[in-house]
Amino acid sequence: MSLMQHNIEKEKRLIELLGYSLIGPSASNRWLIIDLNQNQVGFIKYKKFGYHTFIDSNNIFWDYTRSINDINGNILDIKYDYEFDIKKDNQENDHVEMNIGKYPSITIWSKEYGYMNFRVDYDYTLYLNYKSKTDKFNFEEVLIYRNVENDSYDDNKYIYQLRCCKKDRELSCDSSKGVVTREISGIQDRYCDNKLKVEENTWVFGHLRTHKENDYYGTVHEMAVKHQYGIDSLSHFRYLINQIIPFNGEVLSVILSDEIMSNLSIFFPEYEEELVGKVSQKKLTNSNN
Repeated sequence: MSLMQHNIEKEKRLIELLGYSLIGPSASNRWLIIDLNQNQVGFIKYKKFGYHTFIDSNNIFWDYTRSINDINGNILDIKYDYEFDIKKDNQENDHVEMNIGKYPSITIWSKEYGYMNFRVDYDYTLYLNYKSKTDKFNFEEVLIYRNVENDSYDDNKYIYQLRCCKKDRELSCDSSKGVVTREISGIQDRYCDNKLKVEENTWVFGHLRTHKENDYYGTVHEMAVKHQYGIDSLSHFRYLINQIIPFNGEVLSVILSDEIMSNLSIFFPEYEEELVGKVSQKKLTNSNN
């Protein structure tokens, strides 16, 4: 009797990122999930029409069932999206939703860090929104960046917004009391490669206080490098999520493809030369096929 062919690549991907390993399958189509200390922290069990994964370790809780067939019996495509909890000492768990597929994203709901969202859309537009704090102030940062060469469908853009208030106030969406907001945006005309429309605005307690608008020769790439705040913002976000998500490796470099990281290379300077080389070689290989 032939053994059943299993496909648990989706489950295995996250398990390995967490630093865990698998033993199995057993005769009953069951895998054990083992941590670095060789302790069992969960299992994967094949059930009719799907796989049930359960992890309850020192820092992770994941209870998930993946169907492999639809109601008509057709095999479903595997999507590398995940939803799990990170355990916190004496606090509510941090909840994470993550996609490491074609359009990568991470969304975190945390009592300590608040709401955090990172994603890269189909057109390589990067979107980032997260909060942070110091001893005296609360901050919220928004970053939008799109830089696609030879695209006549949409403008390239760089937008950076910073909201701040004193520590004893809240940066809520429905209140501007005590909140100062500064925003700079650059829109690069898709019909004119080197024309950049730049706006700078400041709102104090919900009221627009300053507004500047100018046209420059340049690109959003040059603007982002010169402005630097957006690059620093993403760098700080990378630091924070590496503290939050206990992956075996740097989180964003794990979920982003080489192609995406190459397009966004100004935010990943430590990988820039390596990424450009990889993508160039891939394009050369494809052109020769």
